[in-house]
Amino acid sequence: MFKTAETPHISRIEVLASGLDGPRKLNFGTDGALYVAEAGRGGTGASIPSPSLPGASLFYGATGAITRIQNGVAERVVTGLPSVAFPNGSDASGVNDIEFDADGNAYAIVGLASNPANRDNLLQIPDFSQLIAIDSFDDGGSWTRLRDFGAYEQNNNPDGQDVNTNLYDLLLKDNKAYVLDTGANDLLSVRAFGSEINLETVFPARSTTEELTGSEVVRQSVPTSVTVGPDGALYVGELTGFPFQTGTAQVYRINADGQPEVYAGGFTNISDIAFDKSGGLYVLEYDADGILSGSDAGALIYLSPDGKTRTTLADDELINPTGIEIGTDSDIYISNKGFTAGQGEVLRLKKDNPFNPDSIYSQVKRYTTTIAADGDAADIYYPVLPNSTPDQLPIALMLQGALVDKAEYSNYAEKVASYGFVVVVPNNERTVTRNGQSITGLLADQQQVSDVLAQIKLDDADATSPIFEIVDTNKLGLLGHSFGGYAGLVAIQNINDPGVSTGDYTRPPELKAGIFFGTSFQMPPDSGTFPVIDNQEIPVGLIAGTLDSVADFGEIASTYVKVQDTPKALIAIEGANHYGITNTDNLTREPNRPTLDQETATGAIGRWSGLFLRANLLNAIDAFNYVYKTGGDLDSNVSVISQIGNK
Repeated sequence: MFKTAETPHISRIEVLASGLDGPRKLNFGTDGALYVAEAGRGGTGASIPSPSLPGASLFYGATGAITRIQNGVAERVVTGLPSVAFPNGSDASGVNDIEFDADGNAYAIVGLASNPANRDNLLQIPDFSQLIAIDSFDDGGSWTRLRDFGAYEQNNNPDGQDVNTNLYDLLLKDNKAYVLDTGANDLLSVRAFGSEINLETVFPARSTTEELTGSEVVRQSVPTSVTVGPDGALYVGELTGFPFQTGTAQVYRINADGQPEVYAGGFTNISDIAFDKSGGLYVLEYDADGILSGSDAGALIYLSPDGKTRTTLADDELINPTGIEIGTDSDIYISNKGFTAGQGEVLRLKKDNPFNPDSIYSQVKRYTTTIAADGDAADIYYPVLPNSTPDQLPIALMLQGALVDKAEYSNYAEKVASYGFVVVVPNNERTVTRNGQSITGLLADQQQVSDVLAQIKLDDADATSPIFEIVDTNKLGLLGHSFGGYAGLVAIQNINDPGVSTGDYTRPPELKAGIFFGTSFQMPPDSGTFPVIDNQEIPVGLIAGTLDSVADFGEIASTYVKVQDTPKALIAIEGANHYGITNTDNLTREPNRPTLDQETATGAIGRWSGLFLRANLLNAIDAFNYVYKTGGDLDSNVSVISQIGNK
C-alpha cells in the first residue's frame, strides 16, 4: 500500500558535550548513559617518534579519560589514562573505545600508533596497546590490564608490513572480545578475556599510484571500525593508508571462512560504521575529501538496506568525526573533532522518524441510537480506548450521499473512527426539489450538524451510553459524500441553502473542519458555476476519485480553487470512482468501473479523512505534515495538492 521511505532524514544537530580531548568511539552503558573514550592530549613526559610526521615526536601524559554523558551532564568518570600527542595536544593516541557486556561490566582498549618496542623502551608505560577492564567509575576510576595486544604484534606481525600497533575498535560478542588493530591491519579476538589472542583476519594492502610523484606505493588498509551486521556477520570499515585517496575505502564483510569480502566500496577515510534496525548502514567518513586535501570536513553517509542508494546525511557540520553510535531513540551520536585537544564534541543528530499513517486504535465498536431532534436512526462508531481518559475523542459527522444507506459507510466509518473519533452516520430521509422535480429518500441536511451535536452531548453525559464521558464535544468535524459533501460545504459557510436545509441553520462554534469525497460545489447545481467558498478559516479537504464520472476530477478541482481560506487540500485517489467510499460499488448510478479494488479505495479515503481530522481537530503536527506536505509522495495510490498559507 505505502511507498517505502528507507532513507533517514536529519532534522537538527545538537552538541551534547564539548571541550573534550580527542574523543573517539562512544557507546551506551547498561545504565542508559553515553560513554566516550577520550584519547587525551599527551603531556610533557617521555616521547616516541610520530608515525605521521617524520622528525616530530609524540609526548606522554596521563591525560586520557572516559566521559559519561547522562541527563544532559558530561562528566569525566575515569581519568589518568595514558596518552601521547604533539605538544599542542593534537593527534593523540590513547584510549580509543569503551564497551559494556550484558552484565554492565566495562572494558576499554588503549592505542599507541607506534612500534610496541617504543612503548616498552622509550615510554615505559605498559597500559598502552592493552585491553583493560574498567573496575570502577568512582573517584577518577581504576582499571586492570587484561591482554597485551602490542606484544602480539611484536611477536607475530601478521600483515607482514611495518611492526605497528594501534588498538582502535572494540566489540563484545558471544563472550568474545574482538579487537581491531588499526596499526597492524588485523582483527584479533580473545574468548572470555582469559584465552590466548586469536587472529581472526588480516586486511589486505593494495598497490596504488601516488598522484604527485607517479610512483607505485603500497596502500595499507588501516581498518578502523568493526560491528555486527543484520546477518550476524562481522563488518569492518577501513580508513586506508597513505596516500589516503578518495573513493578507495571499503566496508568488508567477514565470511564464514574468516576472510574479508568487499560489501561496499567507494568511500573515503572511514572512521566508523553502524547498522540500523532496518539493515541500512551508516558510514562515517573522517575526511570526505581525503586526509591530504587540506579540508577537515567529514561526512555521514547512509547506505540503504538493499545497497542501491547512498545518501549524505551530514557533511560540513562534521569535522574529523571519529565515532558513531545509534541510540535506542534512533538518534545518531557522533564524536566530532576527534583529533584535537580541548575542542572535541559529542553531537546528537536528531532523526525525523518516519510518520506511521496507520490507524491509532486497533478495535472499533458500533451502536445505534436515535437523533432526538429529527428521529433519524444513526450508527455511532467509536474506538476501544486503552484507558478511560475523558473528553479525548472529537465528533465526526458523516453526511450521506443521495439515496445511499448509512450501512454502506460502515467500513469507511470504522476506518475514520480508528484514528480517534466518534463517527456518527445518520439516515436522514426527506424530500428535496431539484430542477422542478421532487426527490424523496435518504438525503443529507445541513441542520443535521446541530441536531447530531446536541445528541452526542446527551450520549456523552449518559452513564449508560457506550461513549459516556469519552467525547470531546467541543470539537466537531464533518465528513461527506457527494450531495452530503455539498451540504457540508454549505454548513461550513454558515449559509442557509433551501436545497440542503430544512431549518434555520446557524453554524455551531464546535464545527472546526470538514473533508468530503466526490463533492463539487456548483451554484446552482450542475450549472458549471463555482462560487467562492467562504470557509471562514475552517480547514477544508476534498477527496476525488480519478475515475469518478458523477463528480469528475475537474469539477472537484474547480471547487478546491474556490476555497478561500487555508489550510486546504485536494487529495486524488488513483483508480477510485464515485462510490469508492462505500462498501460496494454502485453499478447502476456510476458507469465507470474502478481500477482500484473497493477495500483499498475505502481504506485510503478513510485513512486520509482520519488524518485530515487529526491534523485539524487535534493539532497533530505529524498528521498535518503528512496530509499537507509528504503523504502524497508516500502513499502509492494518492497525489495531493495543498496550501497551508494564504499566498
